[in-house]
Amino acid sequence: MARRRINARPCALGAWLAVLGASAVGCLQPRNDASLTASVARCATCHGDPARAGDYVLRAAPPTDLSGGTDPSFPGVGAHTVHLSTSSTHAAFACSECHVVPERTDSPGHADHGSPATLVFGTLAKSDGHEPRYDLATRTCQDSYCHGKSDAVWNAPRTSQQACGSCHGLPPALPHPQSERCSLCHGAVIDDAMNIISPELHVNGVVDVANTEACTSCHGGVNAAPPRDLAGESRTSAAGVGAHQTHVHGTASSRAVPCGECHLVPKKVLDPGHLDSALPAEVIFSGAALADGASPTYRNGSCQNTACHGATFPDGNASGGTNTAPIWTKVDGTQATCGTCHGLPPPPPHPYLQLNPVCSACHEDIAADNKTFVRPELHADGIVTFSVP
Repeated sequence: MARRRINARPCALGAWLAVLGASAVGCLQPRNDASLTASVARCATCHGDPARAGDYVLRAAPPTDLSGGTDPSFPGVGAHTVHLSTSSTHAAFACSECHVVPERTDSPGHADHGSPATLVFGTLAKSDGHEPRYDLATRTCQDSYCHGKSDAVWNAPRTSQQACGSCHGLPPALPHPQSERCSLCHGAVIDDAMNIISPELHVNGVVDVANTEACTSCHGGVNAAPPRDLAGESRTSAAGVGAHQTHVHGTASSRAVPCGECHLVPKKVLDPGHLDSALPAEVIFSGAALADGASPTYRNGSCQNTACHGATFPDGNASGGTNTAPIWTKVDGTQATCGTCHGLPPPPPHPYLQLNPVCSACHEDIAADNKTFVRPELHADGIVTFSVP
């Protein structure tokens, strides 16, 4: 019987096994290991590109996929490169966050079933109670920590810029603080210009938060009141700034107003009523604003029905002021002139000295010129200080 020689080309699997047998390094070894930078094919014999730069795991990731496809629209290719590469917003992700990474080609879960590959999500994807799953029909990763509640389309990868704000809101929804200045609390990750400065700290399963109990770490400057506000604004025309400093410092004719007369003042950053409500900050009047039965509100950018601005008088009558509902963001002095909160003098039954009203005759906190206050701290404090001559 004649003998025939058959020339057979070694299969890719045989080549892979030969390499594996010659190497003590397993597939699960971290990909940043310097020993893995040698030009060995490893997993890239079947998928990926053995000529690609990087370690063997990076070379093994599609493209190409098992069918030779290279287009990201192919499910076997998809966003592999995006996930395995460091970007401006995140570090490279380990293959084991989405797949079981086999030690050998014949390891369970590797090549013992048909396509697509089995997705077994790892620790990061399950962070914070998420239950990630992959929907084969829509090609979407759902409810993963990495993408929040949004459904990331696997075979339509986006750039970091396109994806910004898709995983969580900017800012996230309540009870997260409703400020867009992320750097106030996440300064190790993002800067004031909203640039991720430490991609390795972003989407890593750990929320890096650093803040102090000092009120001025988030708003204020010289004191805790704006400017600056949570948006970084310093203009008084901004609602977050407005007449804060006028109230906090007081004027030559009015007292300094404690913050607690318009807001809840927290003792700690996470106290109820501080960061757990939407902007603008909750305005909750107290103290002098409520004097004489006033029912103040902040509405349409205006303080209305406050005792401080003349909504009520002790006798229950109108004050006669020309502007008892001042606009919060109009800080040019025109809303605080004499006569804006109450008449000069107020209408009856207040004594009506029309010909020559001398306020200082009964109110010793004002000088005889009826313009200068010698005790401004006693003016607009909710108490009428007077003595009948």
